[in-house]
Amino acid sequence: MKTNFFAKVIDIFTVIFVFLFPLFFAPFLLNSYEMGKQIYLLVFSLVLFLLWSVKSVFEKRLTFQKNSFFIVLLLVFASSLISTLLNAPNKPASFASVTGAGSLLLLLLTFILISNLGKIKLLLTALLGSAAVISLISLILFLGNFTFPINYPSLNLSITKTWSPTGSLLGQMIFLLIVVPIGFGLVYDHLRNKNLLLAGTTFVVNVLVLVGLGINVYLLTTTNLILLSQGTAWAVAVEGLKTSRFALFGLGPGQFLNAFTAFKPLGFNSSENWNLAFTSSSNWYFQLLTEVGLVGLAVYIFLTVIILKSALKTLRNEKPSVTDLSIYLSLIIIIITQIFLPLNLFLMAVFFILLALVGTKDIYTEGSQTRSAVEFNLQPLGKLAGLVFVLPLIILLIVSFFAGKIALANRYFLQSLIATNQNDGVKTYNLQIKAIQIDPASLTYRIAYSQTNLALANSLATKTDLTDNDRSTITQLVQQSIREAKAAVAIDPRNVSAWENLATIYRNLVNFAEGADQWTVSAYQQAIQLDPLNPNLRIDFGGFYYSLKNFDQAITLFAQAVNLKPDLANAHYNLANALREKGNYVDAKSQYEVAQTLVKIDSPDYQKVTVELEEVNKRIPSPQPTPKISQGSPETLSKPTPPAAGIKPPLELPNEGPVISPTP
Repeated sequence: MKTNFFAKVIDIFTVIFVFLFPLFFAPFLLNSYEMGKQIYLLVFSLVLFLLWSVKSVFEKRLTFQKNSFFIVLLLVFASSLISTLLNAPNKPASFASVTGAGSLLLLLLTFILISNLGKIKLLLTALLGSAAVISLISLILFLGNFTFPINYPSLNLSITKTWSPTGSLLGQMIFLLIVVPIGFGLVYDHLRNKNLLLAGTTFVVNVLVLVGLGINVYLLTTTNLILLSQGTAWAVAVEGLKTSRFALFGLGPGQFLNAFTAFKPLGFNSSENWNLAFTSSSNWYFQLLTEVGLVGLAVYIFLTVIILKSALKTLRNEKPSVTDLSIYLSLIIIIITQIFLPLNLFLMAVFFILLALVGTKDIYTEGSQTRSAVEFNLQPLGKLAGLVFVLPLIILLIVSFFAGKIALANRYFLQSLIATNQNDGVKTYNLQIKAIQIDPASLTYRIAYSQTNLALANSLATKTDLTDNDRSTITQLVQQSIREAKAAVAIDPRNVSAWENLATIYRNLVNFAEGADQWTVSAYQQAIQLDPLNPNLRIDFGGFYYSLKNFDQAITLFAQAVNLKPDLANAHYNLANALREKGNYVDAKSQYEVAQTLVKIDSPDYQKVTVELEEVNKRIPSPQPTPKISQGSPETLSKPTPPAAGIKPPLELPNEGPVISPTP
């Protein structure tokens, strides 16, 4: 009786989990849908493992249902873990990333637990029901006469027509496409069993899913969907392979952004999205090749080959199961979409769930409906049978503990951003301290906290009469700002944002502290080493030299920015300003004229550069006629910002933190 009770509880719990998983989102986690899905998987795995353990103890036997995909999925997890341990600079963040070993561990555990269940049609129905609810939400948002967006500032949530609980409209569309074959497979199965009511209901539900799919496709065609091009993604992956250290196991899960900044081709600067930094590749296979290397990609391709062979084997059966065929068709849809589009954690979870359902059926014995299983008799252990589950339970609890800390830190950081929007600097400061104390490995929190300290120091420094206490507070804030910026660099030395932030911190302290200019130069040089084709970095660095009236260095850097992106008006404009200050009016005039052709006529930028051009023309003895102006594109021209006014005497800079040195 007890085992039957636990079996039913496990069945009900798993069906509810599968149904709610696509619908679950956690706005209290800073709109981090992926992290919400991770926590959801963790809670499910922990609870279901406990139920399964108790059931096994009562039955006095431990049963594992065989699954034809288990070994290769284990290899996928192992390759990700090895990549993290070998190459990821920030191992905790890499492990916990969406594509990291932590996520794969949760997916693998979910896969094992669902494989042991066997309620295939029930779980497929739960997936179909969830897809229907998502489609209904899309239909309501699409047809409803709402004032968009529907904002919930306290939850940091904004709902528009393109909002999706799955985390992205693209991911939602793929999910609905995946579920359609499953829905029609269930309809056929109900008709075959002459259950017309269930067949009709399932058909109506599937029609609703198709309607939702149509709405998603329409919204995607009318939305500016920004994805990395296949050519750029391939170039990034190949350049990573050329570094022997990263060839076999990649740069590490969650490290695509660093790979992109380091290895993007020069041609990317000619694209429409040249000023964006991409955190994911154009497709799942290039992402694997970049982050987990040749080994990770080979293992995953091996998995796809096994899936395709199993699908073909099922199709060749004399009486193939329509349910199996529908699942395999859904898996093939996922495999195909992975070639053209990036994959998120939600879709990976659906992928693992479907593999758990169909992989177990593949091992049915001839003429038997009993699945092949491995059993261990626990009776000889007596009352000590529960000890078998202690070690995996401890591992799960440890993972849960650290996941809970990460979620709590994320919550504090969300609250700090809300406080920032409310101009409450003290509350922002205190909440960011809490976030860092709980999750010290977060690069984002360190960078934000360094900027908060600097902002508070700048605000206090504007006082007319500084007291000794004010100077002490400013010194402390400045030291903390530098310390946290250096800590961010230490956490991930390959991250250009960390180095750029450190350069910005030092740049803002030029008039506050001695030696800040030298540290600024070193940090900018590091940032440029990590992102060598970024023209904006050259403009910022050149702007720093310009503010120090070192026009020779400024001209060199602005000229480099022009070479990297010849159609960047701001690069030409800043180069013209530096040439003018140097006294080279002829070349300055030429650069102003180029900048004029690159901005929109009659725009404020056009008027600004025209005034500058007229001024420099007056300083040239024989001005040449201005060329015909072409229709440019909107852009904001800006001169370098001078450093903030300092205080006397200057502050002393702290020397703690990592040494600023080139990092491969």
